[in-house]
Amino acid sequence: MIKLYTDAGLNTNQNLAAIAYVYKTENDSQEFVRREDSNDNHYLEFLAVEVALKDILDKDLQDDIIQLHSDSKIVIDSINKKYSKHYQAQVDVIMPMLEKFPMYFAKHISDKDNRAAHSLIHQELIHLRKS
Repeated sequence: MIKLYTDAGLNTNQNLAAIAYVYKTENDSQEFVRREDSNDNHYLEFLAVEVALKDILDKDLQDDIIQLHSDSKIVIDSINKKYSKHYQAQVDVIMPMLEKFPMYFAKHISDKDNRAAHSLIHQELIHLRKS
């Protein structure tokens, strides 16, 4: 089973944004964070899921069940409904990727339970402020 944790962060005062994800398999663990140019936190949350799924699929790991965890309620609700009023384009990219796995689960979690991805975002935004 693949456990995927995604997050995004936005500092509107300094126009800084980043996405991050962490995934764990039985044999491996990967983490990723990068700066983004966006002023829409919801879009960034969807983008974090999209980038993470693309990475996992590129590594040919789609034969396993995937558990997607996000602290973004709109992302999880949209995936579970396969619909989003304002972010349907992002849902339309994410759903075909998720459907390549034998089974997927999308679960909303708190910031506290999303600590690994959340701390990557926090560290990256601090780094970007100092740059």
